[in-house]
Amino acid sequence: MNWSGCPGSALVVLVGFCQTAAAASWSQGTGFRSLEVYPGTGGKPGFTLMTPTATGVWFTNLLQGDAYLTNAVAHNGSGVAIGDVDGDGWQDIYLCSLQGPNRLYRNLGNWRFEEMNIGDAACADQFSTGAAFADVDGDGDLDLLVNGIAAGTRLFLNDGKGRFTEVKNSGLSRTASATSLALADIDGDGDLDLYCTHYIDVMHLLDPTTRFAIMKRDGRWTVLKVNDEPTTLPKWKDRFEALPDGRVREFPEVHGLYRNDGHGHFTPIQFEPGVFLNEEGKPIPPYRDWGLAVMFRDLNGDGAPDLYVCNDNVSPDRIWINTGIGTFRAIDSWAFRHTSRSSMGVDFADIDRDGHDDIVVADMLAREHEKRMTQLVRDLPDRQESERMETRPQYNRNTLFFGRADGSYSEAALMAGVAATDWTWCPIFIDVDLDGYEDLLVTNGFEFDMMDQDAQDALRDPRHRFTRDQLKRPLQFHPRWPTTNAAFRNRRDGTFEPMGHEWGFDQLGVSHGMALGDLDNDGDLDLVVNNLNAAASLYRNDAPAARIAVRLKGLAPNTGGIGARLRLVGNSFTQSQEMICGGRYLSSDQAMRVFAAAPGPGKAVRLEVKWRNGDQSIITNVQPNRIYEVDQAGSLKRENPVRSNGSTLQRFNEQQNEPFFSDASSLLGHVHVEDGFDDWARQPLLPRRLSRLGPGVSWYDVDGDGWEDLIVTAGRGGNLAVFRNDGGQSFRKLDGVPPAPADQGAALGWPDGKGNRRVLVAVSNYELPPEQESEISVYSPTNWEAPQHWAAGKASIGPMAVADIDGDGDLDLFVGGRFRPLASEPFESLGLVSGATFTDLDGDGRPDLALAVEWGPVRIFRNDNGRFEEVTAQWGLAGRTGWWTSITTGDFDGDGRLDLALGNWGRNTIYELYRNVGPAEAGIPNPQLRVFYGDWNGDGMVGLIEAWQSRGKWLPVRDRAWLARGLPELPSQFPTHQAFGKATVQEILGARYERAKILDATELESGVFLNRGSHFDWVPLPREAQLAPVFSINVGDFDGDGIEDLFLSQNFFGTASDLSRDDNGRGLWLRGNGRGTFTAVDASVSGVKVYGEQRGAALADFNQDGRVDLAVSQNNGSTKLYLNQRAKPGLRVVLIGPAGNPEGVGAQMRVLYADGHRGPCRAVQAGSGYWSQDGAAQVLGCAESPVALWIRWPGGKEQTVPVDDNVKNLRVKFDDGRK
Repeated sequence: MNWSGCPGSALVVLVGFCQTAAAASWSQGTGFRSLEVYPGTGGKPGFTLMTPTATGVWFTNLLQGDAYLTNAVAHNGSGVAIGDVDGDGWQDIYLCSLQGPNRLYRNLGNWRFEEMNIGDAACADQFSTGAAFADVDGDGDLDLLVNGIAAGTRLFLNDGKGRFTEVKNSGLSRTASATSLALADIDGDGDLDLYCTHYIDVMHLLDPTTRFAIMKRDGRWTVLKVNDEPTTLPKWKDRFEALPDGRVREFPEVHGLYRNDGHGHFTPIQFEPGVFLNEEGKPIPPYRDWGLAVMFRDLNGDGAPDLYVCNDNVSPDRIWINTGIGTFRAIDSWAFRHTSRSSMGVDFADIDRDGHDDIVVADMLAREHEKRMTQLVRDLPDRQESERMETRPQYNRNTLFFGRADGSYSEAALMAGVAATDWTWCPIFIDVDLDGYEDLLVTNGFEFDMMDQDAQDALRDPRHRFTRDQLKRPLQFHPRWPTTNAAFRNRRDGTFEPMGHEWGFDQLGVSHGMALGDLDNDGDLDLVVNNLNAAASLYRNDAPAARIAVRLKGLAPNTGGIGARLRLVGNSFTQSQEMICGGRYLSSDQAMRVFAAAPGPGKAVRLEVKWRNGDQSIITNVQPNRIYEVDQAGSLKRENPVRSNGSTLQRFNEQQNEPFFSDASSLLGHVHVEDGFDDWARQPLLPRRLSRLGPGVSWYDVDGDGWEDLIVTAGRGGNLAVFRNDGGQSFRKLDGVPPAPADQGAALGWPDGKGNRRVLVAVSNYELPPEQESEISVYSPTNWEAPQHWAAGKASIGPMAVADIDGDGDLDLFVGGRFRPLASEPFESLGLVSGATFTDLDGDGRPDLALAVEWGPVRIFRNDNGRFEEVTAQWGLAGRTGWWTSITTGDFDGDGRLDLALGNWGRNTIYELYRNVGPAEAGIPNPQLRVFYGDWNGDGMVGLIEAWQSRGKWLPVRDRAWLARGLPELPSQFPTHQAFGKATVQEILGARYERAKILDATELESGVFLNRGSHFDWVPLPREAQLAPVFSINVGDFDGDGIEDLFLSQNFFGTASDLSRDDNGRGLWLRGNGRGTFTAVDASVSGVKVYGEQRGAALADFNQDGRVDLAVSQNNGSTKLYLNQRAKPGLRVVLIGPAGNPEGVGAQMRVLYADGHRGPCRAVQAGSGYWSQDGAAQVLGCAESPVALWIRWPGGKEQTVPVDDNVKNLRVKFDDGRK
């Protein structure tokens, strides 16, 4: 902790500043004025904690006596507001108190403050929670709003000199338990309206002595009495609800939404019809939510303030889109896929500088492993609900939402390294080091560890006798949990690294509200933190880098320019912020925003201000180290106001081009249905379901009419779906296919060498009795009702691939096995094979075998005249073990050699909690993961423990409660969860540790292995590809530019984790650059939006227009079909091979151009990606008109075929040299 105990330490900068300000004063410009500031030199980024002795701020937010042990609501703390209340140019500080008067400190300059006499504005007779300074009457000074428990919201008008008078008839509630507050002009009338989150005055359900009398009426439980008092009394009326299982739920309060008349009087409108609308635009009543924080922000770019409301406990967060007239519509249900569960605070910033606002929401997941093993008292999401794609589950961890171009969000706190920051209250994005990227600060702490499972167990232990007085004070039986505040540096790649100690922001204790303000007028933002039972913290920002500070002088009544959008354009990127009022957890900032500025000469910098009413101010030639005050009176007036429709996609409706792909799924009308198999009843310690791995999808011309048909496999009891392609215009589902006896995996088209077409379908025995084998079902297009069955052994199978491995002209079959039923034990030979493909990697004309293996490396087997030799280590792939899911091949760097593309589990799962922090230039370090497995109980059941490595020791990923399902002795071995939290895997397993088998995973990213001839180089796919598990990975030229692209199917919901759902994928197009790397294409451009658990994916030009189309299957969801409508048409090539291989499977081809250069090499595969098969007809994108097509047929025979001008379809027959 860096304490500054001497006021003189601040004078080095500030005295010089004051003298210069007096001499130079403000410089006037057109529509603005500016003032030079003088940052400190020679320092380093971070903060200095100023001592109360130095500042004169001795304020302490006290919570003592009986309330300390009984009032859980009060432990939500209090906040702080910063603003210049007396107009002297220095920011003053208002601190809220739970017990005793609130305090207002006048800023005297030079980091000295004095307490002001504020009379009734001290609110001494209430538990004060939140506060904000805002000009609510439009007279140019800052008025004061103060919230309190059972005290509502109080309004004090400022006379301009820091003297406050309470407005008794303000229209604001004086009985609600108000927490945070935010102000914005919601209806466009120019004044600031108000949203207050409300909580509850007393949480009776936390008091074990609370008694309920319930009875059943008309088949429903009803609460009749509370503590022997009838629920008809006002204090109990509508407060409790009896649930169907007889438990009682306590209701919080309705939040307050107030319309300002511009003169300091507010009208509550939350109950007015039509103020709140559901996703379909229908009026709904206001919710009763456990509200903790709220912030206004223009989410959809229409200029109107939208709302993010953070709710505690079981209340979901509410995200409201402003319709433009001050009413709010719930955001589209697909925009957020999951949220935090106990949301405390929220903030917004464009942290990756892509032009879209990102959002952080704070929750309370512990940073330390031991705490995560003991803090099990929390609301858990319903597993069945979480596995339904249309739901929005909540999880007890921080969430970080990255904005997308279409107004939706991907959540990546786990990848970013900020999912766990302890019991966090207030998050703030602030560019601490002024590098142009906002960093993250969070306040932390709770007096008692309310989530401690050991304390909960002790309270429920019948052997422990507690008095009634003790039970009414249950907090005292929980351990104390002071934690350090935290800071995280933005690494500019979507991830953060801890910097709390380095930046001097790691105070230990309980900190609640936090606000930003320039307390020393040096142009950066300092901090004030309101701590519980400890002195408030004032932090001096020591950033030495150049800055540009912006304040606004808005037109009355919005004199602070609240809601204005700021953009600093220039240097190497554009920075953007929004002027807010309130919105912090219980707190409110000074209305000033600060940007990083590159010092010295460079590109001209421009400041753009888009005011709330649509006016615009543009300041050119903006200079570093200045405060700019922009005057709306000099702005450009808008001419054509735009009315919002309340849609999150408002700003994206004016796209110049339609998306590449249009949704044609209605041509199929197919839905995959999964049965209700319980994986964990069979094997209690599985980390994720093994029964939800399908379906596969394949394109194959089953009837030989020249049009590729679509095949989708089924779950147990479902029917294999075969859709006949009717000339590329429609599909007709074939009837008569019998129900599947078990889950089906891959489906492949297969010629039998006798002129007949067959469809091979893998059928897994995983859900069957252990004595039953897996099988290959062989369907004939002339008799779908009676397939043949080939036995496939005891392994549970999924992937398949075919190729002519021995050069005899027919296609041979590889079937991948993943695990043994009941045991899920990896095979000693190949391991858990998830994906397979045949491809000629060494250019000798023979198909080699490449396998994606879970808990193993990508394995390569070189074909030596029909015999396979493993070259995994020789070719440099052995050391990169992962949870590989899929594999395919393509020429990604255009060198003519086939590279490999691999799907993996990604970098945004719960396992990211266990990675170490590395330097930014090294990328995101992989966690070191291991699984220990064996038949530990001698019952034939293989148990497993997932583990992560810390300081050389292996620690369990799962807690005692979970592992005891398979290791029932754990509660006696470790009597407390705290004891288990300290245990290593070796201590857990004891003597079994030495006998345990192990597998390691060192690589979780999806990526490509670039073929260098003698070895392969690993290149991870871009960040967007790591946001969710990848299943299918497919190669095609989706835009027709002559460069190979990738498509990824994504997501997996059926995990054992109660901390996340891996749902951030929508199906991802990665556009290749021809050099082996890729760029993600947003769904607003691609048109592909698949929100469920995508599995197989297959490419084909099903309407033969020279563009690559796409089919994507979903587990327990609809099969999606996308028609490519924007790509530049390519050269469509159909190979005609010999009778045993009529589609030329295994052939390679490249287009040739007039200047001698060649396009990328494309291989014809049957079985690749994930349990899928692309169409045999190849669409080759062309950078220019080709003059020839080079082909290497299976076996190595090469052929060059001329391509005439304007030829778009080419049929090439294999020439075996016979007449």
